[in-house]
Amino acid sequence: MENKFEKATIGEKLSAYIESWRTILLIVLIAAVLGVAAYSIAVTVISKSDKNGISAIDTISYNLTNESSSLSDEELDSRRNSAMKALEQYVSKGRITGVRANMLAAEIAYAKKDFATAASYWTAAAAKGKKSYTTPLSYFNAAVSYEAAGDLDNALANYKTASECEDFPMLAHAMFSYARLLESKSDSDEALKVYKKLFDKVPDDSWAKLAKSRIIDIENSKKAE
Repeated sequence: MENKFEKATIGEKLSAYIESWRTILLIVLIAAVLGVAAYSIAVTVISKSDKNGISAIDTISYNLTNESSSLSDEELDSRRNSAMKALEQYVSKGRITGVRANMLAAEIAYAKKDFATAASYWTAAAAKGKKSYTTPLSYFNAAVSYEAAGDLDNALANYKTASECEDFPMLAHAMFSYARLLESKSDSDEALKVYKKLFDKVPDDSWAKLAKSRIIDIENSKKAE
């Protein structure tokens, strides 16, 4: 009897405990469900926003390039200016919309020979893309733009970053450019290391073959010293 009473008492206590917390548990559950729903809605809104943004950028790109081969320099410049104006509301956005907007703005700035501005847009595209497949390309093009602008330190840094992205299709080119700039800055020892790494990595690549010729030249120069 004592055991039964004890079990009953424990059961009653447990029932009472659950009952006392029922309202709180229900509130927490509702909050969790609403939270998931809110997150789903947010993702839907963001996805829709991205689609709208990408569509707008595609339109800007089309208006820029459509039948442009027959345009005069003045007409091309007018189109580029209009495109840059239209892109202003998108370059500050995040995610894929911001990436695409900054990439297009960078291409336009480079075409206008505003290399420093092009570099800043490519840098922004890389930052917004994070682990996107466009990120290594953005770093590489930022390096090209910085180099064209005469900013060799930033060019070197961006070539280095691009050359460390293993899945980058232009990895060999990035590595060669990194080594080339190291060599131009009189750091032949480090350049030699990068050239050798490139050749060991992809010996049949055309950039690796160029690297091999640089290896031979540098090593011959060192022997002659």
